[in-house]
Amino acid sequence: MGLFDKQVSAFRTFLDARQSQGIVTEFPEVNGINWPIDKNRNLVLSHDMAVELGNPRDASTSFLMWVNEPEKVKNGRISIVGPDLPQLRGKQVSFGKIVIVGASDFDADNSYDRYRELELLRYNLHLKGYMMRGVSQQQREWSRVSVDAVNNGFSFKHLGRALIDEFSQISYVQSVETVFITASREEVLETKIIADDVFRLISAMNKMTEELSFDCDTCDYNDVCEEVAELRSMRKSIKNKESATHA
Repeated sequence: MGLFDKQVSAFRTFLDARQSQGIVTEFPEVNGINWPIDKNRNLVLSHDMAVELGNPRDASTSFLMWVNEPEKVKNGRISIVGPDLPQLRGKQVSFGKIVIVGASDFDADNSYDRYRELELLRYNLHLKGYMMRGVSQQQREWSRVSVDAVNNGFSFKHLGRALIDEFSQISYVQSVETVFITASREEVLETKIIADDVFRLISAMNKMTEELSFDCDTCDYNDVCEEVAELRSMRKSIKNKESATHA
């Protein structure tokens, strides 16, 4: 099932263009690095802060996409578009965080439940000195990194590795890669266009599944379903189940 094929392709084009500009640092696979966990106090106050990412006054985007062909995702790769955290010390910058998952056996019957499971994992991080406030409905994320964390070497390699490890625990996930964007507000806003497309696909899926709404003529996402065959298949499957339940 290729629900996000178009968006993944657009993001690859974005990333390739930045690589040609020389502003991408890529780590093909980072192993053997761990960062201390702190589930009791995950708070970074202003006076303890070294870097602020995606403040509400700045541009911010954070989203998840999956492909049903795991080999198309370079497992373990971490890419940084712009400076890493040690180079951002003392700064407040716009921020983008994108997770791409290569999974198997996504279909019209299980995509919604799997999406909900994967979506929760994006925020299941408790890294010492790293505070995150995500707003998934707006595809935004606001993070702070403490002075102590940066002094001790915390970087996007640690954050990316933690995310990859989290997603890799799921049985149907075969590959995961992460991308972080700090280059500029303009870079983040360009990526947000892709995020908005992703959000409309997710919103259409939510509407069908949670509201059991099948009136295409009055639906705000009619154009999305017309364009994406996977959503039409999902709608048909949900509608058939609903009909069978009330038969």
